[in-house]
Amino acid sequence: MFTLFLVIFVNVLGFGLIIPLLPFYVERLGGSPELVTLIIALYALVQFATAPVVGRLSDRFGRKPVLIWTTVGTAVAHVILGFSDGLWMVVLSRALAGVMAGNLGVAFAYIGDVVERKDSAKAYGRLTTGFTLGFTFGPALGGLLAGSDMDTANFMVPAFTAATLSIVACICVVLFLPESHTVDKREEHSAGKPKKSLAEQFRLVMNDSILWKLAIVSFLFFMAWTQLLSIFAMWSDRVLEQGPARIGMLFMYMGLVGSITQFVMTGPLVKKVGEQRVLHLTTVGMLLGLTGLTLSGSLVWVLISLTVASAANSLFTPVSTSVVAQSAAPKERGAILGIFQSIGSLGRVAGPLFSGAAFANLSYNSPFHIGALVMVPCLILLLMVSRAVKSQN
Repeated sequence: MFTLFLVIFVNVLGFGLIIPLLPFYVERLGGSPELVTLIIALYALVQFATAPVVGRLSDRFGRKPVLIWTTVGTAVAHVILGFSDGLWMVVLSRALAGVMAGNLGVAFAYIGDVVERKDSAKAYGRLTTGFTLGFTFGPALGGLLAGSDMDTANFMVPAFTAATLSIVACICVVLFLPESHTVDKREEHSAGKPKKSLAEQFRLVMNDSILWKLAIVSFLFFMAWTQLLSIFAMWSDRVLEQGPARIGMLFMYMGLVGSITQFVMTGPLVKKVGEQRVLHLTTVGMLLGLTGLTLSGSLVWVLISLTVASAANSLFTPVSTSVVAQSAAPKERGAILGIFQSIGSLGRVAGPLFSGAAFANLSYNSPFHIGALVMVPCLILLLMVSRAVKSQN
């Protein structure tokens, strides 16, 4: 478990180095705010299209080899970004990184292979803590490497540092991570009835009275969260007048809140109130956090709002993943989790698309208004899920 945690942490640390700097990288190359968020959305769009395929490959060939080649591919994407002298190279880099991002679903499937059902929510919380910690320290380190002056910021050093960290993650997989989806399990996966097609697996999810509601909630929730993430750097620059280093620290604060919440609260909170109520709390928290940002008049109020929104996001991912993983057959768990990851990625596509257009054409705060509004149908759907679960029991 620790090795997988370390792999996720190192890999996401490299990813986090890039996140707060990418908008300014694109703007330096002549891109507009709308183009910035389109490029951010491209990453999620490619992830949406390829994550189920990556999950199916891990079901067939094993978790370990897929984790190896995806971390190598991530390193290549960072190298391309570091050498970018035109927007087309940035686009290529983000598209390649989006393909490799399917390894998060593989990591979740690994946990499903080795952890008992009763401990799954806690295990997913611990794993996502590695993700969140990487996102915590990555942006701060990226901001420090780039410098405090936006006009002279160095974007090459953070990109090459991210590539190096991805190679470190790959070495950790090769040396320390045992295969969880062994040969006999893979033979079971390929035996018997022919494998369901990707479209059939999507239909399997959408025909389930609980899973289709959770799928829509996942889409809307991640849409709202990525509206915040995709525009926050430019919003901080325009509204708070912060430079790369301080923006990186704000991203670090969001990650720190999320990692503490996941590590300390996920298991005890699920045990005390149940997974369904925790999901209700996450939607209410996201609504309050985004609404708070629209009313922010000082840095202190911004920090309070970010605390609430980040805590809500950090709880949503492991708990919703646990609910989905418990309903999937072991031989299809990688594919089903890949599908849900792809649905979340589709929300991450819609979020930046809305936020860039709203930021440029409505107001700086409008992306946060939109994100808060979509939490209302999320809460309604989750209440319907709770009622359906009670009726089944």
